[in-house]
Amino acid sequence: MNFEVIPFLSLNGQGAEAIAFYEQYLGAKVLFKKNYKEMKEMDPQFTYEDAQDDYITHSVLQIGVNKIMIAEEAMDSTRPWQLSNSFSLCFQSKDFSVIETLYNNLTKHNEVKPLTPFEKTSFSPGYGSVRDPFGIVIQLTVTRHDF
Repeated sequence: MNFEVIPFLSLNGQGAEAIAFYEQYLGAKVLFKKNYKEMKEMDPQFTYEDAQDDYITHSVLQIGVNKIMIAEEAMDSTRPWQLSNSFSLCFQSKDFSVIETLYNNLTKHNEVKPLTPFEKTSFSPGYGSVRDPFGIVIQLTVTRHDF
């Protein structure tokens, strides 16, 4: 199976600031970045509060040979945002069947809690998320991008 695992940071309104910091101090290269205003243009049903146009809905940065993803939202909406709810692992591949199989395998475990069903979204042909038995949120996404 060909896929990658990328740390995903949820920064509760500090995403753009963090991206700028990583660019300046770590030489990060922004491979992809979409803010709330741009997401609303893609998906008119996407809503957000006033003064959040520049909040990050999704980004991918390359730092050295590795990648990280940054957004604003907590990974598990059933829990309040806090530092321990600001990290997830994001499994991604262009191969739909690989990601779908991983999601289905994970959800067979009785201690894995599905957070988002695996389905088509405005940003992916297939996306879902789960919380594993150890409290780690795992996102699984079929990507259209080469990054």
